Amino acid sequence: MVRQDDITLRREMNNNTDNSRRALILAYLRAIESYRPERERLFDDRFSRDLMPLSSKISLLPGFRHAIVAMMEANVPGLIGDLYCRTRYIDDALDNALRDGVQRVVILGAGFDARAYRISGIEQTHVFELDLPEPQRLKQTLVAQILGELPPHVTYVPIDFDRQDLGSTLAAEGFQSGLRTFFICEGVTQYITEEAVDRIFRTIYVAAAKGSEVVFTYIQQGIIDGTARLYVDRKMMSAVNESGTPWIFGLASSRLAEYLLQRGFELVEDVGAADFQARYLKPRGRELYIYKGERVALARIAGKEIEA
Repeated sequence: MVRQDDITLRREMNNNTDNSRRALILAYLRAIESYRPERERLFDDRFSRDLMPLSSKISLLPGFRHAIVAMMEANVPGLIGDLYCRTRYIDDALDNALRDGVQRVVILGAGFDARAYRISGIEQTHVFELDLPEPQRLKQTLVAQILGELPPHVTYVPIDFDRQDLGSTLAAEGFQSGLRTFFICEGVTQYITEEAVDRIFRTIYVAAAKGSEVVFTYIQQGIIDGTARLYVDRKMMSAVNESGTPWIFGLASSRLAEYLLQRGFELVEDVGAADFQARYLKPRGRELYIYKGERVALARIAGKEIEA
């Protein structure tokens, strides 16, 4: 028997955009990782399993999920390895920030990110989840269905980064400037304009206290402009374009520290596939191909001398 709330969710998903579908697919893949034995898995995201609508949960059964993973790996090689490793890296960075007493967490382009509900200790902070209105409404419906109500430590902020001002939008939702804050910007920069990315960093610099950090993913600039695009990059970009949300912005690793310094940040770490293999996969005896075109960087506000 199909529940009425699942019928409603199906209708909402059918009415939602490519961004909602992409968010659900990523949540589905993170949910799959949680089925692996504890000694092997990179993170435990059972909340994402709960986020799946009833109509999608059959695809989490062993035969279905293994077939879907194999198909995705054939179509977009390295996507799953990249997603899993970047998730683990960002989890670790967030854990470190929470232990260090960070006061606020801001998740930009939150999608179906479940960190606000699954990371230990995060409920002691105030979390701001920012995303486009449609996927955010769908997520709120699912979270309220799982928990019985929306959690009091999370504020949901609808925003279009290309069209709305991040600082004023956050302030209108009760974000207090001048506090130590941890910002997560995962899978966002490649989908928005250069000007929007610049505004994000400059807003963070103005709004947060010295020592605040931002962890973000980015695509290599040469892949975006075509000057360093391999076969696997072309295949990845083709899949991305077909999804309806193309990549439009990238950064060059060689110039990343300079880019951040101009905006008031110091680069703490810039990591990619080789780092993830050594840090996460080899110690667990795992073999995953990781897409090399996306990297993850951690940056910290170094001071307040630069004019934003």
